[in-house]
Amino acid sequence: MPRILLSQPGGTAFDSWHQENAGQARLYWLDAESALTAGRELAPALSACEADWWVVAKTPPPAGVGGVPWLIDPRGDLARAVGVTGPAAVVVDAGGRLAAVMPRPSYEGAASILERLHAAVTPGTVQFQAPVLLVERVLDPALCTRLMEHWQRGEKRADGVASAAGAAHAHAHAHAHADVKRRLDVPVDDVAVFSALREALVRRVLPAVLQAFQIRIVQFELPRVGCYDAETGGWFRRHRDNTTPFTAHRQFAISLNLNSPEEYDGGQVRFPEFGCQRYQPNAGAALVFSCSLLHEAVPVTRGRRFGLFTFLHDESRDAQYRRLIAEQQARGLGGVQMRGAPTR
Repeated sequence: MPRILLSQPGGTAFDSWHQENAGQARLYWLDAESALTAGRELAPALSACEADWWVVAKTPPPAGVGGVPWLIDPRGDLARAVGVTGPAAVVVDAGGRLAAVMPRPSYEGAASILERLHAAVTPGTVQFQAPVLLVERVLDPALCTRLMEHWQRGEKRADGVASAAGAAHAHAHAHAHADVKRRLDVPVDDVAVFSALREALVRRVLPAVLQAFQIRIVQFELPRVGCYDAETGGWFRRHRDNTTPFTAHRQFAISLNLNSPEEYDGGQVRFPEFGCQRYQPNAGAALVFSCSLLHEAVPVTRGRRFGLFTFLHDESRDAQYRRLIAEQQARGLGGVQMRGAPTR
């Protein structure tokens, strides 16, 4: 969701990024005529879900609508930003991410979405964990399905592990690494599927990385759809993702689950340097972590786990990688082309 900067009736400014407004779910009600009724009907859900709400209109509130939180948007910037005209309800989660746009707003529908967001996380005290980022709702179910269908159609690559000799060497000697990694990968080389995936990553993962780590990603490697299958063991032993000359530019890894955890047992990601917790994002959600962290995918013991895997880096690391390839080519050696597409 873009940062929202609007005026309030008293002349003070509203900033969605400000600490007084951030950190909780918000409902923007783009229907001034039903403001009073909306406030009355939504009050129980807003209170129970620790959510905030605002009526957004082009003009100040009319007389008799006192006490309703109001934002003045004379140009209709908020409506244009989310692609609606006329009455609408816009729900933003506590992380500032767009959760829902309802062109025909209903009190029950808005309350249901707020309740679902509130119930998605169980309150608890965290004492020790790996420094990772979990991002919900990166891919919608339809795109998850398209990626798994792409895997079904594609040519499978078995157990490839990057080495000092480069990725091509690793693929040529894939069986030598079966004791380290047992996964079948298919590169996302279909233009239409890649385009949809790229848009989702750029819009939903990269802003989260910038916010959490203050690093602006400019490039990601060609993503792969991988399958960990219980019939073949389905694992990836402990490793780091940036330990060779051809992978040293990698900064962050993405491990994004495509199918429901109910369809398989095992397959979680573990960071043994930070305890025994096992990380298992929901289908469509991503686990993002530094490539220098030791990690493993524990064996799948039932069914198959499908995932989307790629690596991210910023502008300085991109220059580092380009220099390496140029040096290789100058020496008459083939470079390892693992390029994806720029993020801008």
